Amino acid sequence: MNIMAITQKGPNKAENEDRIIIGKNIIAEGVFQTQLVNGIIAVADGVGGNNAGAVASHFVAKQLSILNTVSKNELARVNEELLSLSLECSAYENMATTLSGVAFINGTTQVFSIGNTRVYLLQGRKYLKQLTTDDTILNYLLATGQLSPEEVETFDRKNEITACFGGGAAYLFKMKCSTIEALISPFMMTSDGIHDYISIDLMEDIIADNGVTVSTCEAMITAARNAGSKDDISIVIGER
Repeated sequence: MNIMAITQKGPNKAENEDRIIIGKNIIAEGVFQTQLVNGIIAVADGVGGNNAGAVASHFVAKQLSILNTVSKNELARVNEELLSLSLECSAYENMATTLSGVAFINGTTQVFSIGNTRVYLLQGRKYLKQLTTDDTILNYLLATGQLSPEEVETFDRKNEITACFGGGAAYLFKMKCSTIEALISPFMMTSDGIHDYISIDLMEDIIADNGVTVSTCEAMITAARNAGSKDDISIVIGER
């Protein structure tokens, strides 16, 4: 499996609160390429509105990189450890992170997510299908009929999440984990620094122009920055 990834801090930010996990590797900044037979690939996005987002995302990334299996129970244990760590000093209070990824372990493929980082499947090498569901106020209000599709464009709380690792409260841990068919198409993962700023159509156009390459990762980041993204940005593309 060929894996390409880029993560970078937002302009004028002191540090990158995103982390990319590829097997045993944790990427905190820059470009990374590797071959991976089996293992876990994921993106963690430290919550910027809380304390120590980078500490939270790195802690979860480190724990994920040493797991041999992915399950709700294993990830719940990681969440409990993060909650305990957040009590050790005031600088860590309520620290939180999102996490979304894919695990290729023992011949099975699992997709897992919490928060609003995303996993996509590139069907027919042309069309992106989102495999994860965003845990956001926006989706909750849409699902409960409190917000109409017409009101989405002007809704000003799109980035607020309803589930995460940490956050100072155990009830925020609402991990989704499912076994899916083996991925025969390329996949892509993004943090909200990308997908909140550019459309699926534009993403598909970029892939059509550049293929499953590092150039696609770079072009996605450029497009998001040109659209006004000041957030940390992470993107992973992989194919068997």
